[in-house]
Amino acid sequence: MIPVLTKEQAYKLDNDTIESGYLSQQELMDNAGKAVAQFFCEKIQNPFSKTVVVVCGKGNNGGDGVIAHSYLKKYNVSSKIVFTEENHGHSKLLKNYKISKREYSIYSDKTNFNKYDWIIDGIFGIGLSRSINEKYQKIIKKINNNENTISIDIPSGISADGFLCIHNVKSKYTLTFGYSKLGHYLSPINNLSQLNIGFKSISTNIQKVEFSDINNILKVINKKSDIHKYSNGKSFIYGGIKYSGATILSTLACLKTGSGYVNLYYDDSCKMLDKIDLLIPEAVMTNEILDKKDIKTPILIGPGDNEIDSISTYHMDNSEIIVDGGAMEIDLEIDYYPTYSILTPHTGELKKFYGYKEVNCLDLNVLKSLQSEVQERIIVLKSFNTFIITKDMIYIMDRGPSLLATAGTGDVLSGILVSLLSQGYSRLEASILGTYLHAEAANYYMKNISKDGMTASDLIDCIPHAFNELRKENEL
Repeated sequence: MIPVLTKEQAYKLDNDTIESGYLSQQELMDNAGKAVAQFFCEKIQNPFSKTVVVVCGKGNNGGDGVIAHSYLKKYNVSSKIVFTEENHGHSKLLKNYKISKREYSIYSDKTNFNKYDWIIDGIFGIGLSRSINEKYQKIIKKINNNENTISIDIPSGISADGFLCIHNVKSKYTLTFGYSKLGHYLSPINNLSQLNIGFKSISTNIQKVEFSDINNILKVINKKSDIHKYSNGKSFIYGGIKYSGATILSTLACLKTGSGYVNLYYDDSCKMLDKIDLLIPEAVMTNEILDKKDIKTPILIGPGDNEIDSISTYHMDNSEIIVDGGAMEIDLEIDYYPTYSILTPHTGELKKFYGYKEVNCLDLNVLKSLQSEVQERIIVLKSFNTFIITKDMIYIMDRGPSLLATAGTGDVLSGILVSLLSQGYSRLEASILGTYLHAEAANYYMKNISKDGMTASDLIDCIPHAFNELRKENEL
């Protein structure tokens, strides 16, 4: 796991580093500016033939930008500085780095950013917590007319804790220092790179999942050669009847992920029964609820617009239950859901099941509120990225491509999760591995089939391929 910082933690890391005498503030800023310039020279094609403008605000990001300009000039890259304010507060840096007046200007309405090949954004930093005025809106709009933009630490208009202005820089690259920040994953940000500027290692209660973590989880389960369908993972799916397609998708995903035996519950009023039976002949259809003697069988409720009765029927504190979207589109307190359940809302469903009036923009406060209520449950929150929330930790999964933004993919994820539970993975292991596998199935489709047009059914077909590649890489 890779630590991810909040705004408070990022500031504390800076202060602790300086106060300990490990690095001075000037050394940190110099390392940051130099790292930005080196990234440009190493990653941008034909960098020494390009022209660069560094747009600097009044804060520390602006100071990093000034130093980045100094190193770009040193590396023989054509660079200019544009300060957003006449009283920019960086006069000392200009003097110390011997930057002449002809190397910088003050922004005006006549400033043309399009005459430069690249823009480096150093306007606002991680601490932004307010809407920006009209002047800065215009500056950002001008910057966004140029597709080649690099943001220092975080795109201007986004904060470390997820505050998002209507107007924010759309960067091609974002270069963060030391550790990534929560805000990097709460908004759609392109090509995030973590640059080492000398910080010591730290631990946090927000962490990003890496492939090595998946490697460790995959090794937990060692399937034996003498297994049979019941020991190879028995799952129970309580399917809805209003949108039977969702139930079908979840069931197929469960089977494709490796469950050896799937019980699919149907209501007597189900009009699609014959069709479901034909579409999923491998599932064992039943109109009887799960007997309490099978309490160890993982249960999925919610696909297909379940009613509240499905939750009350399986409100067994010792059972492992996946709660999908349909079972969360009701006004219930989080305490109503079974103790050992995994809840899988997207942000729209979050409004209903947790009582939020608006969750259009996730931020630290929303995540912390959920964490304070979750107790022994796990929340798998689906947004630009996926957030796995426990009472002690928030895990971030950032592997999913935009192809996943299509109807039915959430039902596929629920099927994957219940299947992994049935195969012996713990709830946390299943949540981490399941979201990773879900993302990698989409990546497999994008790499081997098409970059467009993926359906939820296509995603299901890619699950075995993604799982196989993971196991190959782990020699399992």
